[in-house]
Amino acid sequence: MLTFCKPNNWMELPMFKKIEYYGTILSKEYAEYVDKIEAKRIVKDLCGEDIQVAKLIKILKQPEDISQDDLDSKYIIKSAHGSNWNININNKTSLSNVIMKLQNWNKYYGGDREKQYSYIKPRFFIEEKIYDSILGHTGEALVYMIRCVYSKPISIGVKYKNVQNSYDIDWNLISSGIKFDIPKPKCLSKLLKLCETLSARFEFVRLDFYIGNNNIIYFSEFTFTPNGGFQVFDIETEIKQGLIWT
Repeated sequence: MLTFCKPNNWMELPMFKKIEYYGTILSKEYAEYVDKIEAKRIVKDLCGEDIQVAKLIKILKQPEDISQDDLDSKYIIKSAHGSNWNININNKTSLSNVIMKLQNWNKYYGGDREKQYSYIKPRFFIEEKIYDSILGHTGEALVYMIRCVYSKPISIGVKYKNVQNSYDIDWNLISSGIKFDIPKPKCLSKLLKLCETLSARFEFVRLDFYIGNNNIIYFSEFTFTPNGGFQVFDIETEIKQGLIWT
């Protein structure tokens, strides 16, 4: 397990403050996990056919490598080296606008809060959109976000666009921001078991998934610094989660 030296006041910190500190010390060893292309290989090596990844269509070494033929509405463009740098392709997507966006994103991460991204070479890739079990083939699949401490799941978030619901690991609702019902996934127990395998090397990680047709589980990404270490939950929940991470 990858460990690190903690400050003397560690046990006094709420979870978001621990995540903020974590982001400042993450080493190059974490980089391959947050590289979204490398992560596909890693999870398949660890879990085999128990988990799927979205089909990789093309890796772009440069923004200019993309062509009009790549702008298929079944596809989505993502960055391997950053967060939320995605282009959901539709019939109005312009090649020139895509190239301009990719050129703006084609840079090394330069901040201090999330050091793991600074080790990743900028590149982009095209993958097939997931057919979401609730929303269909929209390119805006629900993201199931599971926080793990010492390889044990401690909470679940479900994100849709810019809003999310929070649950405990038994699917009891803690807070709600999504305006439609999200039933308890039939594959929840399998999902939590996969988390134990995928998080085994880390003190803390958030694992992000999609759920497709027939409860097929798709991996999305490893996230070591959710929300950049800014507060997500009410302070009582942040303190409670912080106590778990010793």
